[in-house]
This record gives sequence, structure tokens and C-alpha cells, in this order.
Amino acid sequence: MGILRTLLIFRKSVVLIVAPFVALPLLIIGTPQANCAFCVALMAIYWMCEALPLAVTALMPVFIFPLLGIMKSKDVAVTYLPDTSFLFIGGLIVAVAVEKCNLHQRIALRVLTVVGSQPRWIMLGFMSVTAFLSMWISNTAATAMMVPIAQSVIIELIKSSRKHHGVQVDARDDTQLTLLRSENNHEPAKNGTRIESEQEDAVTVENMTSDELSVAKGLLISICFAANIGGTGTITGTPPNLVLIGQLENLYPGASTGINFLSWMAFAIPSMVVALILCWLSLYLYFMRKSRPADENVNIMMREKYRNLPSMTFAEISVLICFCILLVMWIFRDPKVIPGFGDFFRKGYVTDATSAMIISFLLFVLPNEKPDFLCWRDRDTNDDPKVRGSLMDWKVMQEKFPWGVILLLGGGFALAGGVKESGLSHVIGGVLKELEGLPIIVIQLVCILITMGVTNICSNTVTASIFVPIVAGLAENLHIHPLTLMLPTTLACSFAFALPVGTPPNAIVFASGMIKVTDMIVSGLIVTVLCAIVVVLNIVTYGHILLSLDEYPSWAPGGASEVNSTLAF
Repeated sequence: MGILRTLLIFRKSVVLIVAPFVALPLLIIGTPQANCAFCVALMAIYWMCEALPLAVTALMPVFIFPLLGIMKSKDVAVTYLPDTSFLFIGGLIVAVAVEKCNLHQRIALRVLTVVGSQPRWIMLGFMSVTAFLSMWISNTAATAMMVPIAQSVIIELIKSSRKHHGVQVDARDDTQLTLLRSENNHEPAKNGTRIESEQEDAVTVENMTSDELSVAKGLLISICFAANIGGTGTITGTPPNLVLIGQLENLYPGASTGINFLSWMAFAIPSMVVALILCWLSLYLYFMRKSRPADENVNIMMREKYRNLPSMTFAEISVLICFCILLVMWIFRDPKVIPGFGDFFRKGYVTDATSAMIISFLLFVLPNEKPDFLCWRDRDTNDDPKVRGSLMDWKVMQEKFPWGVILLLGGGFALAGGVKESGLSHVIGGVLKELEGLPIIVIQLVCILITMGVTNICSNTVTASIFVPIVAGLAENLHIHPLTLMLPTTLACSFAFALPVGTPPNAIVFASGMIKVTDMIVSGLIVTVLCAIVVVLNIVTYGHILLSLDEYPSWAPGGASEVNSTLAF
């Protein structure tokens, strides 16, 4: 037991030392494909075990690829900051600006005031708001913002239900965790510490009935699940989507794949909405089927919170305008159905990253308070001009911007470049070609289920970086449209519902102390299966029509315009 305990304590060091020896047989083979497979395997082990910070592991191709003769150092380096990375940077800067001025809180509270006081509609309201926010800001930020609001609602739900039904509650003996927050203390409770409250009816995990605890679990879990689902709705909603865009550029340089901001939304939002509704129904049936209806107090509380918000500030209005302008620029740069503003510039020169960086630049330029020339009537002429800050500043950028994610994305792009350059993608595709006798829908389900299994124990960005180029090679070997497998694999990377470590939103909700691992596993597996079915059905029906997936594209290796007669659904 002493040796095992020591190994567990130093498990990261053990992984760092042992992993190269585990992958060594690949290195002994000595071919470019085997050398690249060695790097992929080593990085995958380090990523999954988190032996090093994820961003540090992502830097390994910079020295491994040149040393093993896979790619030149300068060629590897340029893959780390492509156009897609700047699209991601611009989107995150706008998201941080939204958080900085608290615009997201106003949007959330406004929606929650109209959903009523029934637990099922409150859950749907939380999920809808969280999913919408996750389309534009990070899933983590959306969850972190919604959880405190949910905690207040849970307390009010339970109190109003007890008052309305005259319920006498016995203390629970099976847990020592205290719920969330009291009316007079707005900081989360710490494990093992009872919150002192002046009110006799303080709500704690200890005095909650099983039905009340089930409702609380359902509301909290619904937030993290909705954040994961909502991120699939836009290209910038979650990193795996950007991994796909970047790897399309790496694997098929200069190809007109038909994927842009507008076409992605047209493809992904229908499946996102259906998945969200099915998730809501399954969580309601699993957690809330025995819940009592609450009285109007909950709705009154939410309206009071919204009324107590100050009037929209100049900063909120300015950020909202910039956000709307960015959406318009993304949607109408190249809408396909009509000429876009990108047609006024040299072909291929202006991308979605251009729009994102224009707005990001403006956020650092525009003031966060009304400038003097707009409020000259209210200003005393004897007052000195006031120096104002900007909508975004570098201090906030340094504090809230996830710089490590940029390197993580870059590592995925470098890995994709190495897999293509070495020919490993074709080797793997050749092995997987044994699946070619199966219907395409079965192959898609296999890819989705494998991806979903890995993404629950590994970063979704890392999972996309590993699997997207592999399924692209498989599609080429099967002579089917690469997006037929790349799109469902990418979306599956965001559907990590079963474990707290699957995504940061899961971890945030689990940290509340209300949720057991078994709660997340059971409900997560149910939602995982439903989402997998939704993604496949969307691809084989609507997606094939929208993106012409029935034809093998001319931009893929060996491409031709004829319809691929081997498709079988």
C-alpha cells in the first residue's frame, strides 16, 4: 500500500517518465508515420493525464517534429497562430468586454423574469439563457454567471414550496454539506460549514427533503449541460468548432468548403435547439417529476432583482452595439445567398477574423463613459475634462483572457499539420477502411461514440485536435465528403456530460457541493445518447442538403464532381 500511495502522490511524474517508454515501439519503427504517431500518442497521454499544463504539452510539436524529421521548425511554428486563432482571440475579447460591463447578467435576469414560477419552466429558462450566452461567450463564463442566480432561485423555490404546502422538514443525516448561500450571505458555502442565518427557515442540504434536493440538482446540472450544448451553435462558441475550421485550412489549403459563420449557424442551431429540448425533457423527468409547483414568490424575487439593476450604462450600450455590429459583419461577409461585403475586397483577403479584430480594436478605443462632447450641457464649464477609460483595457485582458487556450489550439493545428505531412492520416484511414462495408450512419455513430467517450476524460479541444484529422483521412479513404465525418466528430467533442472533469462547466456545477458523481453519470449518459442521435439525424438529413454532402468535393484528394454512389443510409 505504501508503494501504491507513493505512486498516486507522484502520479504526474510517473506519467511523465513512463509515457515515452510506452510509446517507444512506434519510435523504433522509424518511418515518418510511426514517428508522428509517437508524438500523437505521447501528447494524448500527457493531455489525458494532465501530467503537464495542457498548453505546455501543446508546445511539444515545436521540438519533436523537427527532431524526428516530420516538419521543419519554421513550418511547425507558423501553424500555431493562423487566421482561426485570431478569430478566437477577437471573439474572446468581445466576450470579456460583455462580462466587464455586466451586460450578460442583465440579459439573464430579463429572460428569467418571464418564465414563471413552475420548476420545469424555470429549468427551461435557465437552459435557454445559458445556451444563448454560450453561443457568444465562453461556456465557462456563462456557467459561472448563471450558477449564483440559480442558487438564489433554488432557495426561494424551496422556501415558497414549504410555506405554500405547510411542509415540515426533517434534517437529513446523510450529508454534511451546506447549501450554497443564505439570504444575508452571498458567498458560496464551504464544505462542512453551516451557514449562519438570522432566519429560522434557512435552507441547507442537511434539512432538504429528497424531492427538494432532486429539484436543486436538476436546476444546477441543467446549466452546465446547456452551456455545453449552446457552445455548438456558432463557430466561436467553443474551441472544438475552431479546431475544425483551422484543420480544414491545414488539410485542404485554399478550399472552398462552404463552412462560414452563417452556414455553421444554419447547420448547427437546429440540432442545438432540438438537443436542448430533449436535454430539458430528460432532466425534468429524471430530477423533477415529483416536484411541487412553487408560488409567485420566485417570480417576484427575479423581477425584484431585475428592477434593482441600474439603468443601462453607456458602456453596456456601447458593448451591445459593437456586439451586434460584429454579428452583422460575420453573417454578411459571405452569406452565399446574396453578395456579401467581403466581395468589395480582394478575394480571400478578408475573413471572419478580420471582422473580429476590427471590433476588438474598437473596444480598446471607445470610452466606457459618455465623452464630454456628448454631455456638454451637464458639465460645469469650470470643471477640467475627465479622462475616461475604454470599454476594454489590458489589465482586464490579462486577468480574464485564457491565453493558454491559444497555445492549446495552436498545438492542435500543429498536430494536424504533422499528421497530414507524415501521411499518418492516410495510414489510420486505411486501417479504419475496414468499416467501409458498413452504412455511413453507422460509421458516424462509431466516430461520435468514441469521441464522446474520450472527451469526458480529456479536454474537448484536445479531443478535437486528435480525432478531426483522423476522421478526415478516413473519409478520404472511403471517398465520402470529409465533412460527413468531421462535423459530427467536432460536435461530439462538446457533448461531455458524464463526468465532472469533462468540461469546466461540469466542474463549476459539481463544486457547488450539491451533485454526486452518480447524478452526473446517469443523467449525462442519457443526454449523451440523445445528443448523438440528434447530431447523426441532422447530418444525414438537413446537413446533406445544406452542405451538399452527397458529393465528394473537388477540393479533397482525388475529388470529382460526380455524386458518390457508395453512400448508403
